[in-house]
This record gives sequence, structure tokens and C-alpha cells, in this order.
Amino acid sequence: VFEKNGFRFSYDPEKDPRHRLSLTALPHSGSGGDGKKAVQFGIEDVGALCAMLGADGGSSSQGYTAGFGAGLPEGGRIAGVNAVRRFAGMSDGVVGSSIIRLPKAIAMFASRACRGSIMIGTVLSHKEQMNILEKLTKTEIPWNCAHGRPTISHIRSLKKCLIDDDDAIAEHVAGPSLSVISEE
Repeated sequence: VFEKNGFRFSYDPEKDPRHRLSLTALPHSGSGGDGKKAVQFGIEDVGALCAMLGADGGSSSQGYTAGFGAGLPEGGRIAGVNAVRRFAGMSDGVVGSSIIRLPKAIAMFASRACRGSIMIGTVLSHKEQMNILEKLTKTEIPWNCAHGRPTISHIRSLKKCLIDDDDAIAEHVAGPSLSVISEE
């Protein structure tokens, strides 16, 4: 799980017990020079990941608790991010083809995915729509984006509504009518 998140460690059995494990590499998100905001990961994220895995008895000595903003920048908020809640607290770190990710990383991935996505109001051809639907069928959770917004809206069949409306109009026009005639 740590390696899949970009952390690297070295283990030296010859060193004192508290110094046998060393952090040798941290994940990085790029320089930010490509227009994408660089996200800095640090030693505190190791504690956050330990807390998420329950490797420290529920929370780390740094006070991180699994799934409650661990690893986010100060002031960071993830309460509404469904993807974070979905991946936080998994005991083995793997569900299907997904692995446990730090909330900071999930927020970064979600933000980057949304920047290149189709925005509300974008007109799509029928071919583009069908291509998107085909790709959605291959995802684990096609109903929502990583931020929790719906990607698919279920609408009821309009055919019955239109037929009912036509029937109501026809009945109104063909039905009995009432006229009031004044005696003036």
C-alpha cells in the first residue's frame, strides 16, 4: 500500500530497533509547471496512511484518524468527497482494482480529473455521448464523479407523459363545454 502510494522505505536489520526503517522516497505530484498545482507530500502523510490502515491502533501519534482529513493541507476539507470516504478505512488496502489512497492524493486526482472533464452546458454529438457512456460502463462507480456530483441522470420515459398530455388536451377540446349567456 505504501509503495502504491509512492512511498519508499529501506530496512537495515543491523541498526538499533528504532532506526531500522528509513523513509527513502516521498510521492510527488509534479512541478506544477504544466499548469497543474503541485501537491507536496511529507512525513506526516506516512502517519496518515498508517492511521487509515489501522496500523497504529486507530490513530497515529500525530493525531490522524482514518478518513477524517488526514494528510490534507491545513484547512483542507474532504467531508463531501465521496471517493475519500469510499477508500478510507479498508482493512487490506485493496478493494477490486482500487487501493487505499491518502485523502490529499484523492483530492488532487479528483481536481485534475475534473479540470479536463466535460463541463455542464457543453454540447456533445450523439457519437461523443455514446463514447462517454461506453467508457462509463467500464468504471467501477459510474454514477458519480470523485467529488460526488452525478455523472448520469435517470429520467423517466417521456413517451407516457407526452401521450397523457395529448389525451388530456384531446379530452378537453372534444369534451362537453359550458357557455354562460347573459340576458342583456
